[in-house]
Amino acid sequence: MSIGSHRAHAAALVGLPGMTPVRLAKVLDGIGPVDAWRALADGDHPGDATRRFRAAARATDPSGAGDRYDAAGVRILVHGDDDYPRALDGDRGAPAVLFALGSPEVIDDRRRVALVGTRSATAYGRQVAADLGRDLADAGVGVVSGLAIGIDGAAHAGVVRAGRDGSAPPVAVAGTGLDVVYPTANAALWSEVARRGVILSEAALGTTPRRGIFPARNRIIAALADVVVVVECFAGGGSMHTVEAAARRGIPVCAVPGSVRSPASYGTNGLLVDGCTPVRDVDDVLVAVSLARAGSDPPLPAPRTATLVAARGRTSAGRATARRRQSPTAPPAAPRSDADLPVEPVEPVEPVEPVEPVEPVEPVDRAVLEAIEPIEPVDRAVLEAIEDTPTSVEAVLTRTGLSLAEVAGAGNRLVSRGQLRAGPGWWSRCR
Repeated sequence: MSIGSHRAHAAALVGLPGMTPVRLAKVLDGIGPVDAWRALADGDHPGDATRRFRAAARATDPSGAGDRYDAAGVRILVHGDDDYPRALDGDRGAPAVLFALGSPEVIDDRRRVALVGTRSATAYGRQVAADLGRDLADAGVGVVSGLAIGIDGAAHAGVVRAGRDGSAPPVAVAGTGLDVVYPTANAALWSEVARRGVILSEAALGTTPRRGIFPARNRIIAALADVVVVVECFAGGGSMHTVEAAARRGIPVCAVPGSVRSPASYGTNGLLVDGCTPVRDVDDVLVAVSLARAGSDPPLPAPRTATLVAARGRTSAGRATARRRQSPTAPPAAPRSDADLPVEPVEPVEPVEPVEPVEPVEPVDRAVLEAIEPIEPVDRAVLEAIEDTPTSVEAVLTRTGLSLAEVAGAGNRLVSRGQLRAGPGWWSRCR
């Protein structure tokens, strides 16, 4: 693979210290990557009035950046080029530069559904996601997701198990550099998705997981989809970022009903109350896709009010419902533009030896199938007792009623699966 000069310069721009997708869009607004780079280095780029990028641009060799992507087997897609996904081309939040591991050509000229949901999925949620992924792929519909633990991984594990001729390949959008597999527990699935379809990212090589990256990543997932299906989601869960991005674009949102006693279904059941289309099986999704492609309204109103309140305020479904009842005629808040999404600066990668290409795996192995298998009940109890912020061992013992040995063993297993982070006397969930 040969990296052209403008692609190498585009990759180098993404890797500049402090560069974010929003800043990159401004830097490349109306100007090509090569000219933008020269203007930054000269200190006269109108999008860099403070000259924050001048020193780094002068000290960086853009061709070296191109060589690193070439060595990693990662394609550089610049907005406006012929190989840039047409599905994103007209989107107002389209990344100025995208990276692809696999074949981005599989995205266009087919129907696409985003299957999203919580990382802390139940066995029910993972099985539903896997079944929908498999059945949609067999129906020729591309499944888009984020390759995270939980619903995302289960959906793509179902896709790679699809067995019919002409099954649609998977499409993933990562929040890390394409040489940083995250979560590590999905390494085999990551390779399989790249081999059969494509993994996209707007992050530079070497970018590690950071909280602010994932909400911005979710806008790409929504923009690629004809329909978004939320399989399981806690109240105010991260999937609401995808729901909000879909609602701003007029993309129908569907939800899978769950038990009213399951916290993992509070968010999805709330979406159904808000008027989203319920999904019982693949046929419900296919009907929603057909209506969306035909330009028809969904059978039930697309989310416009309570869903956006919950997504922005990170409130519980109950509090959002209470506010709706108190002011039923209040207009929805003005939507934010994608430029306002919370994106943390992406730090550059220090020059390193060329990254070896990700080796594909042969037809689905046990490691891929494990992505949809439920974890042990003790591990599940410990995971549900731990929050996104550091949670002490004592708090976990109190919440679960388990012994110290059981909690410690479960914590170690969840850390090894990439679901928890460990600290001195505490754990926190990986996001």
